[in-house]
Amino acid sequence: MSFWQWVRATTLGWLLGFVLVIVLSLVWELFGGVQFMVGAGIGAGVGYLQGRALASVLGRSYRWMVASTVGMGAPFLLTDVLHLAGLGLPYSLPRNVLYGAIVIGVWQAQLLRPVSRRSVWWIPACLYGWAIPAGAIALGDSQAPRALKVIGSFGGIFLGGALLGLATAGCLTWILRRPCRRPMFDDVPG
Repeated sequence: MSFWQWVRATTLGWLLGFVLVIVLSLVWELFGGVQFMVGAGIGAGVGYLQGRALASVLGRSYRWMVASTVGMGAPFLLTDVLHLAGLGLPYSLPRNVLYGAIVIGVWQAQLLRPVSRRSVWWIPACLYGWAIPAGAIALGDSQAPRALKVIGSFGGIFLGGALLGLATAGCLTWILRRPCRRPMFDDVPG
């Protein structure tokens, strides 16, 4: 897998996720609206196309998508549940994305572990990568000057996948460059 293949897969996955968010949010709005669909939709779109890009390395690409969907959806779901229970955790897209990025990073590092001893580096790379579009979107929601808000919103929403892909591609290609040596069980006595 090349640097640019990863960036392309992540960018297209983000756009697919954005469409999923819109469709799923419209459906769930009928039930009172929940934020879970934001995280799950983006996670599913990104995870699906990233997983396909990694299929030759990981084999079963659906596990990568499940990690992205569940990992990004879980913090949003927790916020929804606490809100519905009246416990009043305020909604915060950046906070939920950062928590989701940690879950995704840990889960996907485990998926990369059989392939590379460097897999643990995927955790901070994933956190850093997801923080960039989340920060841009947060800037769009802030009290910043109008021009910065427009740039932040546009950059986070429409360029988020490219930002995420560019931020993580170098680390992923570095992780995959030195695969683990698998023990030769043919040489084991017994």
